[in-house]
Amino acid sequence: MRELALRLVSVVCALAAWTALSRYLPDDLFPGPLAASTALLENIANGSVFKHLGITMLRVAGGLLIAMVIGAPLGILMGLSRLAEKTLDIWVMIALAVPSLCYGLVCFIVLGLNEWAAVVAIGLTGAPSITVNIWEGVKNIDARLLQMAQAFRANRWLVLYRVVLPQVLPYVMASLRFGLGVIWKIAVLIELLGRPDGVGFQLYYWYQLADMRQVLAWTLLFTLVMLFIELVLFKVLERRLFAWRPTVSA
Repeated sequence: MRELALRLVSVVCALAAWTALSRYLPDDLFPGPLAASTALLENIANGSVFKHLGITMLRVAGGLLIAMVIGAPLGILMGLSRLAEKTLDIWVMIALAVPSLCYGLVCFIVLGLNEWAAVVAIGLTGAPSITVNIWEGVKNIDARLLQMAQAFRANRWLVLYRVVLPQVLPYVMASLRFGLGVIWKIAVLIELLGRPDGVGFQLYYWYQLADMRQVLAWTLLFTLVMLFIELVLFKVLERRLFAWRPTVSA
């Protein structure tokens, strides 16, 4: 209840600051939360929200899957093998430094202006961040637990399942959170560049019309969706996966 109260207080303070700022600026330049919420409800009523949000979520899910398929094995390999770490670390850093815009442009030029290009660009942009998180997690595995498992002559699969996986899993969850946040932003940019639908397309469309009320409405929409994913889906998944861990009292 205390955590919930703190979150509610922070939300109320943010809305109050938004409202106060909107009063000192013209309505067409920076509408308040009531105007943005009204525009969002209008979009929900006319059905445009479900269409464009659904398309964006499919691209985000596909991009996150590609990023995990690429990033997780690379991160585990680099964490377990010094040779792999020394060979691949420079390339991971280069991939992390390349702007997401470059991935989008290259994929659209090579694969064409289609869904595959958008999803691949999203996945490739998010993969380096996931690789780094899991790489650091595997490097922090307690070697003493591995030595104890070897002393008890545990087989390789048992060590992987009961020793390595529980220590790596928190970093995998952190990678999912971080990767989803990065990929969500990338998806909006990719849609702005080369797709005729999705939340990013809507943001760019209303930006061209200088309709700040609709821009804030669509921004508010994907903010609420991300909060739902974090506070409902990820929290529930985290409680189930880490039910074995003892509760630390404050």
